[in-house]
Amino acid sequence: MRQVGTLSTERQARQFAAWLVAQRIDAHAEEESGAWVVWVRDEDQLPPAREALAHFRQHPEDARYQGAERSAEAARREEEARRRQAQGNVVEMRGRWGSTPGMPGGARRCPIVLTLIGLSVLVALVTSGDTMNEERAGRPPGLIYRSLTFVEPNAALGADGQIDIWANIRRGEFWRLVTPVFLHFDIMHIVFNMIVLYSFGAAIEDRRGSLFMVALVFGLAILSNVGQAIETSWRGQVPQFGGMSGVGYGLFGYVAVKAKFDGRERYFLSPVTTFMAMLWFALCILRDIPPFSGLLEGAIPPIANTAHAVGLLVGAAIAYAPLLVRKTA
Repeated sequence: MRQVGTLSTERQARQFAAWLVAQRIDAHAEEESGAWVVWVRDEDQLPPAREALAHFRQHPEDARYQGAERSAEAARREEEARRRQAQGNVVEMRGRWGSTPGMPGGARRCPIVLTLIGLSVLVALVTSGDTMNEERAGRPPGLIYRSLTFVEPNAALGADGQIDIWANIRRGEFWRLVTPVFLHFDIMHIVFNMIVLYSFGAAIEDRRGSLFMVALVFGLAILSNVGQAIETSWRGQVPQFGGMSGVGYGLFGYVAVKAKFDGRERYFLSPVTTFMAMLWFALCILRDIPPFSGLLEGAIPPIANTAHAVGLLVGAAIAYAPLLVRKTA
């Protein structure tokens, strides 16, 4: 299901949806957050539907739209006869879709997000001896854990004592640019990250599609991981970080910008959600800065703050870039 756009009144929304149905475009209208939203079922029909909506907004009294409800009913009866089943084309969807925290009408069609959650849980289980076992200190990590980190400790430390974060990447192990996002270091770490991933990722994937979601997650994962690895090496440490939070903050940044500056896809972000996300972002940074570190170190574990920051900025930039192109067009 893809959103065509919004109209201010129920009459206009239902009239336009009915006109789409009469054109053999499966559509419906529903109310969301005080506005009326028109949806189409087939993604391939989205471009002509949006083009038609632009004309309808400018010429709502055009003769072609008059009697749309009757035309839609006739088209519906023809479809019923052809398929030999009762099926309405203009459907009221309120109450049928699940809701995502902070996002009314959040859809459940998010196979990529669910796959990422499943992979994260699976990796957490098979690497728990290296990530969540308090007795892991002092013994070498397992093969799976070593294969998923950005760089292996033994490979990163050169003979001259310098840290080489690209040692494994140069060997062709390019998956390491992404796979640290699947490593989590305690139960709350993975639970919190999966909630964030689903809350924002499900809404994005439903609106933009699975291919866009794959590209977005890969971009956020690679850039946030590389940023964290570089910053860690600058501090003289071997990068051994993990977690989906860089991607999560990237998804949050994307939704926040869309909700603020681009109403076409009807994202909604509650002020409470925004406040909590930015409060945690700030507290994690203060945790490493005296004198706050003395107060927060016991409550907050070590955090990959650079991954958070890079993910947030990249997600926001990806969301805002089309607006810049639109302004210059």
